[in-house]
Amino acid sequence: MFEWDENNLRKIRAHRISSEEVEHALSNAPILVYEQDVQGELRYVYYCETDSGRLLAVVLTERGEQIRVVTAYALDAGQKRDYLARRLRGE
Repeated sequence: MFEWDENNLRKIRAHRISSEEVEHALSNAPILVYEQDVQGELRYVYYCETDSGRLLAVVLTERGEQIRVVTAYALDAGQKRDYLARRLRGE
């Protein structure tokens, strides 16, 4: 279950991304790129693809049974190359 509020919705809207796009992208075999500790909270960065083929980076954290998206944005050219190379390797 996703946890959405005005704060994280505002962050993704700034990148012209909807919550529905993020949720669908995360259900399309996302690739975990790295994790980071932010003030004691683990955050995960995924590369994923929307149903329409848009490539996104999604930063999220898990809070109990909830998935909280911190932000999401379109991949830049280097990130796209990395994503496509990972897919070719079967990730």
